[in-house]
Amino acid sequence: MSYQRILILSSKFGGGHYNAGQALVEEFGIRPSEQTEVRHIDFGSFFYRKTDYMIRKAYLSIVKKTPGLYGKIFDKTADMTAESCSKFVRGFVYRDFLGYIEEFNPDVIVNTHFLTAGILAEFKSKGLVDVPIVTVVTDYMVHGIWAHSGIDLYLVGCKEAYFSLVKRGINSARISISGIPVRVCFHQSLSKNLARRKLGLDTDKKTVMIMGGSEGFSGKVEDIKEVLLSANQDVQFLLVCSNDEETYKELSSFSRNYHKPVTVYKYIDNVDELMVASDFLITKGGGLTISEALTVGLPIVMYKPIPGHENGNAIFVERSGAGIIVNKVEELVEVTNSLLSQPERLKDMSIKAGKILPENSASKAVKSIIRQAHLRKVKRYHSEDWRIGIV
Repeated sequence: MSYQRILILSSKFGGGHYNAGQALVEEFGIRPSEQTEVRHIDFGSFFYRKTDYMIRKAYLSIVKKTPGLYGKIFDKTADMTAESCSKFVRGFVYRDFLGYIEEFNPDVIVNTHFLTAGILAEFKSKGLVDVPIVTVVTDYMVHGIWAHSGIDLYLVGCKEAYFSLVKRGINSARISISGIPVRVCFHQSLSKNLARRKLGLDTDKKTVMIMGGSEGFSGKVEDIKEVLLSANQDVQFLLVCSNDEETYKELSSFSRNYHKPVTVYKYIDNVDELMVASDFLITKGGGLTISEALTVGLPIVMYKPIPGHENGNAIFVERSGAGIIVNKVEELVEVTNSLLSQPERLKDMSIKAGKILPENSASKAVKSIIRQAHLRKVKRYHSEDWRIGIV
C-alpha cells in the first residue's frame, strides 16, 4: 500500500477556491486503497499581518462597488501570464512558505488559486522546490494569470478551458479535463421529493433557490425582494445569505410578512439538499456554485455576474443551454415567472445541465494527483540509484 503526503493550497477569496480544496480533502479521505496525509491550508496565512485581510477587502470592494472597473482590468490583463506578474506580489513571506513546504515534505502540491500556483512554479524554475505542482482551475474561462510553463499538471472543468490553456502555450499533455472538484454529496444526491421532505418543504410547490457568494447578496437585497413580490406562481423560495448577517436579518424580517413560503438560511453545509429540492437556482457566476448546480442537474439563472471570470462562467453555462444570464431586475422577474410557468423548459434545461460536466470530478482529480505523486517517487528512486552507482 502506497503512502503520499499531499499539500493543498487554497484561498478564501470568494470561497470557491477553498471549497474546491475541501472537495479534494474529502475525496482523499474516502479512498481506502491509498494512504495519504493531506494538509489543506489557506495561503493567506503566509502574508504579513493584516495584508491578506486588506487584499480581500480591496477585492470585495472593487467587485461590489465598481464591477465595471474590475471587468476592464480583467480584460486588459487577459494576455498576462503568471510568469510575467509574480513580481507584483507584495506582503508574502516567502521564507515562511518555503519553510513550511520543507517541513511537510509533500510528494505533490495542489493549488486551487492562481497566485500560489504562479509562486510555486517560479520557485521550481529557480530550483527552490522539487515537487510536482498541480493546478486546479476553478473557472470555466481561463485568464492568462493561470498559465505558467512550470506547472506539471492542470485540472480543468471543460474543453473550453483546455483549449484556452493550449492557446496560451501549455503542453496539452499536461492538461486533464477532470471537472472542477465538488463534494461527493453532489454526485450522490437525493430525489427531489425526498430532499423537500427532509427540508420540511411542500413537495408539490415549485421551488426557487436564491444564493449569493460567500459574502452574501452583495447589494442585491432589494432586487430579491422584487422577485419575491412579483412571483405570480404557486412557489416557495429558499434564500441562502451565507456570512451576510445583516442581509439574513433583513430578509428574515421581510419573509415573516410575505404571502408565500420563504426559508432564509445563513451559511449552510447542506447546499446539495437545497439544490436538489429546487427547480432552478438564481445566483451570480461563481465557478464552484455553478459546478455544484450543474452536477445535480439544476438549471441556473445567473444574475449580474461579475464582469470577467464570473461572466465567462455564465456564458459557458448559457451556451450549453442549462442557464440564462440576466442583468436587470425587471428581466430577472420576467425570467423567474416564465420558468415557473414552463415545466418542460425547466426539464430540458435540467437534462442539459446534467450532461455538461465530467462525472465524479473530485475522484478524477484525485486519481491524477496521486499519479503525479507516484511519478515523483519513481523519479526519485531512479535518481538515487544513479547517484550510488546501482544503474
